[in-house]
Amino acid sequence: MDTKEEKKEIVVGMADIKVGEAPSVLLTNLGSCIGLCLYDPQRKIGGLLHLMMPSAGAAVNKSELKKAKYADTGIQELLQQLKNIYGVRVSDCSAKIFGGAKILQGNIHNIGMDNDAAVRAILKDLGIRVGACKTGGEKGYKLKFNLETGAVACQIFGEQIQEF
Repeated sequence: MDTKEEKKEIVVGMADIKVGEAPSVLLTNLGSCIGLCLYDPQRKIGGLLHLMMPSAGAAVNKSELKKAKYADTGIQELLQQLKNIYGVRVSDCSAKIFGGAKILQGNIHNIGMDNDAAVRAILKDLGIRVGACKTGGEKGYKLKFNLETGAVACQIFGEQIQEF
């Protein structure tokens, strides 16, 4: 059997980045974190960034910084991996954004909203079009990013699966 035809599921953890090509599927679960899917539809190549915070800010030790944890460093790292491994250019990419829920109800600060705003601002600056998004709410998200089609199956916990 040709292994190219088998769908490989790749789990993306918290503060993590994974890139791949069709027919792989990238999976993650989100709360206030944002899942950013970047996709090159011509080559059926994509990546998923699971970021936790809007900005690395003035991190004390930049050399030990976990880039995928932050929108500002994580998006650049995702683009770098897509370029280095698959030759994908920024202009080849479209984006889909998910997550950013307000999970902690007693907390006045809404980190999910901050994450969403940071991602959108960075993508705008890079000239990357956002093709779909499902953000906010008060429940977690489960994502399945199909690199064959570019479709993202998004399920808010306790609700029906929607495809974007």
